[in-house]
Amino acid sequence: MSNGKEKKELILEVKDLHTYFTDRNDKLWKILEGVNLKIYKGETLGILGPTGTGKSVLARSILRLIDYPGKIVKGQVLFKGKDLLTIEEEIFNKIRGKEIALVMQNAPGAIDPLRDMTYTTSQPYREHTEEDLVRSEIKLLVISQLGKVALPEPIETSDKFAHELSGGESQRVKIASAVINNPTLLIADEPVSNLDATVARQILNLLHEMKEKFKLTMILIAHNLGILAELSDKIAILYAGKILEYSNVDSIFYDPRHPFTQGLFYATPSMAPRGRLKPIPGKEPDPRSFPTGCRFHPRCEYAIEKCKSDVPELEEYKEGHFVACWRVKEIPVYEKE
Repeated sequence: MSNGKEKKELILEVKDLHTYFTDRNDKLWKILEGVNLKIYKGETLGILGPTGTGKSVLARSILRLIDYPGKIVKGQVLFKGKDLLTIEEEIFNKIRGKEIALVMQNAPGAIDPLRDMTYTTSQPYREHTEEDLVRSEIKLLVISQLGKVALPEPIETSDKFAHELSGGESQRVKIASAVINNPTLLIADEPVSNLDATVARQILNLLHEMKEKFKLTMILIAHNLGILAELSDKIAILYAGKILEYSNVDSIFYDPRHPFTQGLFYATPSMAPRGRLKPIPGKEPDPRSFPTGCRFHPRCEYAIEKCKSDVPELEEYKEGHFVACWRVKEIPVYEKE
């Protein structure tokens, strides 16, 4: 008999993750520093941030897809309690593509132009199954899978090559391939960034349907506020390799507390109060020489001396709402209307 709230199952926990790169001059780029995240079963966690802030590096770090000149130098990525960064590659290969799947941006560029869609869609399944299936059996599986992602002619599509597909069709094929093993966790890295508005809407609806149909836990990476507002349960705001704010979607959208988060809203036409746009001053910092202290302080109108020297950590501003800001209690309330 249960006498309280049902405890949520923790699927993924990222703890103090640091991922660095070096350039040709051996200059260090600290792309991710001290990232902490948790995602529970059935949730969609949205990762929001500007281009170049480390969103894709975070996705690839989780999947251990960081190659030279990049390196994960510190931290843990716990999947169902198992640290993905320390287990043997042979063991991790049984998880990547089966229990954790990735949908990348620019689907057409991620598809082998010399292989048909039967091969492309079935690749993760063939890599992880012990069954000795003939091509006709694989083809039937692929046709069924392509039908699930609402491709209108799955039989014909299974015989096509990348150059014969539109951008939206390519993205549907990659989604079909990603979920063919019914993964526990799906990471969608800006899945609609290169698509027109109508096709993007269709793909987002499809992702939502896939999540419900396959009971997925999902990480959705985007730089579009509207996308995350609609599909996410929780949102993490990433800026210059650090999480600045983290909470459920309602708290982020109705009570943003970090000056950068508020700045994103004021700079977005559909979000700015009464249409009064207010751009964020300054520009993104250079990852080869991030500012000391809070990385947003050179662009922040509320910055004080402490902000320039001391790094604020994520602290609970109110229940379930975490903010990395020394002046969080003094920042004016965001006026949506």
